[in-house]
Amino acid sequence: MKKYAVITMDVEDWYHTYFPEADVDRSISLLDGLDVALEIMKRENIKGSFFVVAEIAEMLAKKIRAMDEAGHDIGCHNYQHLRPVTMSIEDYRKQLIEAKEKIEEILGHEVIGYRAPSFGIDDDRLNVVRECGFKYDSSKLKPQKSAKYGVLNLEGFQEIFPCIHNDGFFTEFEVSTQKIGDMNMLLGGGYIRMLPWFFMKYMTQKYLDTGKPYVMYIHPIDLSPKAMPKVKGITLDRYLRTHIGRENMVWRFKQVIEMLKKNGYEFVTFAELLKLYPAEA
Repeated sequence: MKKYAVITMDVEDWYHTYFPEADVDRSISLLDGLDVALEIMKRENIKGSFFVVAEIAEMLAKKIRAMDEAGHDIGCHNYQHLRPVTMSIEDYRKQLIEAKEKIEEILGHEVIGYRAPSFGIDDDRLNVVRECGFKYDSSKLKPQKSAKYGVLNLEGFQEIFPCIHNDGFFTEFEVSTQKIGDMNMLLGGGYIRMLPWFFMKYMTQKYLDTGKPYVMYIHPIDLSPKAMPKVKGITLDRYLRTHIGRENMVWRFKQVIEMLKKNGYEFVTFAELLKLYPAEA
């Protein structure tokens, strides 16, 4: 069985990730973390899948066009960084159509990929994603304890390859998790940044030993060398989540890439995987 790895980034700023509905100073940006990721991936000749929050797409228009031309897969991450499960179906549909059209206008071609902010999507809203013309989604997680994540049951889908589900028309790419006790721990984002490296290395290697497709997700804030902006009234929990491990994350990102190479993984985008495992009736 061939082994595939997809490096993904949710292209959002620090306030999208941790303060999506708070009144914070949005004039300070940590989107330079996107440039850090792109430079590392360029040196390693890796193409990835990037899901862009459409409300910042215009300011990144030149960059995401260049990424698209370089062979990266550009997808959609809503218009605003709001969890779909917190929105009405109609409000969600309206925002999703607006987001898709905005990014397509910038790129000059169809956008086929989607990921829900904070993986907060359910089956009803996944149907909206399909109805809006997307060809794939990557929001599926193994069951999580946190209430912020949505639940995708994917009724009518078949797992045609480990962690790749389709129903003949649409494909769902599962984000990598590794079981520990009764918990399915995510292997990307804040988890790989905040938890001790020896533990995350062990959990990642345990997953890679299965040979299943590996999907890593990160955010610009994880890789940005800039200091985290100060937020008035920030809780201790939120402070820790926005500060722990940021100084070492570039090194960890590179280490994960090396692990994937040593384990014989081939780097691909979701768009490329879609061609290898097409959702055809």
